[in-house]
Amino acid sequence: MVDSLTPRGVAGLLATPGCERRSRLVATGVDLDSLAVSLGGEEVGQSPFALARSAQFEARLKSQGYAELRDLIQRHLGIEVAGAVASDLASCLADRTPRLHILGPQRLGWPGGGLETDGLLVVSGETLHLVGVRTYAMVGEVADPAKVAATSRELAVEIVALRSQLPEVGRCSTRTLLVLPKNFGLSPTAAVLDVAPQVARVRALSTGLEWGGEAPEWSELRPKFGDGCPQCPMMGACAGELVEQRRVARLGSAVANVVGGTVDEALLDPPPDLGVRQRLQAMRDGRSVRRTTRRHVHLHDRPLVVVGYHLAGEPAAVLALHYGTSPEDGKLLVAAEPRDREQRLALLREFAADLSSYVEEFAAVEPIVRRDMTVVECAVDAPQLITPNSATAQWLTDLLARYLRGSEDLAAQHLSWFGSRRVLPGSSVTTAMTDVLTTHWATGQLPAEDVHLPSLLSWLGETVDDVPMGPIPDPHWDSGVLAPALGAPGLVTAAVSGPLATAWSATWRSLGLVRAELPEIGAHVGDRWERDRWSFTRHRERVAEGTASVAARLSGVPAFRFLHELETRTVALERQMALDDPLVMTGYLISGDALSGTVSKVDREHTLASPTGRELLRPRIWLHSDAEFGRPLGTQLWLATDPRVMVTVTAVEPGGVELLVQKGAVQRNALGRLPQIGEEVVFAPFGGEDAFPSRLPEQLPWQFGTASPDPADAPADPAADEQQITDVQATTAQVRMRNRDLPPTPGTAEGGGASE
Repeated sequence: MVDSLTPRGVAGLLATPGCERRSRLVATGVDLDSLAVSLGGEEVGQSPFALARSAQFEARLKSQGYAELRDLIQRHLGIEVAGAVASDLASCLADRTPRLHILGPQRLGWPGGGLETDGLLVVSGETLHLVGVRTYAMVGEVADPAKVAATSRELAVEIVALRSQLPEVGRCSTRTLLVLPKNFGLSPTAAVLDVAPQVARVRALSTGLEWGGEAPEWSELRPKFGDGCPQCPMMGACAGELVEQRRVARLGSAVANVVGGTVDEALLDPPPDLGVRQRLQAMRDGRSVRRTTRRHVHLHDRPLVVVGYHLAGEPAAVLALHYGTSPEDGKLLVAAEPRDREQRLALLREFAADLSSYVEEFAAVEPIVRRDMTVVECAVDAPQLITPNSATAQWLTDLLARYLRGSEDLAAQHLSWFGSRRVLPGSSVTTAMTDVLTTHWATGQLPAEDVHLPSLLSWLGETVDDVPMGPIPDPHWDSGVLAPALGAPGLVTAAVSGPLATAWSATWRSLGLVRAELPEIGAHVGDRWERDRWSFTRHRERVAEGTASVAARLSGVPAFRFLHELETRTVALERQMALDDPLVMTGYLISGDALSGTVSKVDREHTLASPTGRELLRPRIWLHSDAEFGRPLGTQLWLATDPRVMVTVTAVEPGGVELLVQKGAVQRNALGRLPQIGEEVVFAPFGGEDAFPSRLPEQLPWQFGTASPDPADAPADPAADEQQITDVQATTAQVRMRNRDLPPTPGTAEGGGASE
């Protein structure tokens, strides 16, 4: 008989599929939190501030007989409930009248025992609907996707358990109502969450696992590592065991699905995947491995580095910010009581003034002469915002930008512009150091662990105190240090100055490390930074015109086009990094997508007859290569040193490949682009920039909603205006605004560089 099953415990199995250890321990009722502590792990805790906010939100929902919650049920589920009643499970299931039933702790049916719940909110009637209440916020109609996914799994477990109590399984609907605080206050908002896929997975789990029985010895069960493991209490014990055994499984399923056994065995016959090889080498050596030989991000001489904390559960309750443009001139702002609106606004106003002053330092412009001989102005340089991790960057440029919206200072508009560049691949305006380090180095840990800067730096040989890098402090620190100090300025400053100083120092050390280890910069970095400069130029113009605004959620046509823009920029960045960096290109050579070798012969005078009888100059190149090239005849390749030269494979023989030039060197004045005999060359599976048309399909995919009439149906430049994120007034107005951040003549050096 299993006595300690909970929805959260069972739902956690869906986050780590295939893990025999976690599945068997949970199925036999083992308390993973207690087991992990007994094995030397840290006791799981929750911030007292998060608990207090949860209690406040629940009290708000209970007020006036759950009036606000009943209104949300009618608005989103279309059910007008007769009232809210405290009830028991049997009465709730028997009630066919639409009513909101508030159930206390319940023991629901489950194979091998029972499922213990803290309480349920159920809308009765001919069909039952679960209501899930959580206290993470829905800001701008968007909630944290990872938290929503975890909630959907927990609701699915409760639905499967409820259905086991019903003679009519289908009576309990998979359409649930998720209720969350709206924006930064306690006003409730809601969204319908259909958990049918999760219910199917939970049902398979409930029937496929053997529930109950004697608890096995944990060390006898096989673990399976993956990105869901950081949320498992047993992660520390499992990770230590796999490292000691040197098992490939420590690197997660992305590597374990390619190779198995120990790291040393896997490297005897390495897979044709450079990324997997690098992670295996890092784990074997206990030190990070270079992914690149060049730096692929622009690092400003005077970036604005920002680290900070907010209270758990309240992103607008800014506790402290530490920022500055050099390691020596950091400024620390602290709110003694961040739950006091006036205190946190005073802190944010001071930060906003300093941010605006920093941005104003980049007012200088330079004239650019376009091909039509008109002159335009472009910013000489652009500001750069650097944070320790992407979570802090998202907090600053999205959540705080929204919170400051409507203030007299322009900081909200500036932060929103930083946020619009943050999501664009290749942009360096808003940079998280964890992203920079993982771009240039591979570690022997999970990608989910690489988001913690001290852990990441330890793989690079740097020792940093293991404290939270922000924006959320450690829950044990919250309860033991911060809670007793709140309200006393001196005590709060003393409490936060230590961990924030560590985060500040770690961010600057990361910057120095990247500059020192990677002094050579990729050739395309300057082009991408030039695009950032043009974007900043347009942002300043919008600020001057009074049209700059704060981010809002995209939908319909703008959302479709912006997603298209993200995809094209991602492809462009991958290609540019490979063309700039021989180590990145090695990955394409190992996989067989690229071709390298020595030029053994060049026929510059070779011609072909066109269908009209014209002679066409089509030089031939013979390449000696020791590696076997397995791609079919007709494969298109581009000369890595000059991607304008495109060839096709016409013959593959042992030790050699014959190539026919199709573009880039088919005019006599361009024959100098061809490689010389004896030259070592690489032919890549891609060339320079491709144009990806952003034409709308006949019907938008369902997730983008219904397409409205679009006045810009004509083909648009593929480099879309990311300012669409920040100025959503109406779909048609957005479409007309599309390319304002691009150089006046895209694709020309005079106009600011080629489209990414």
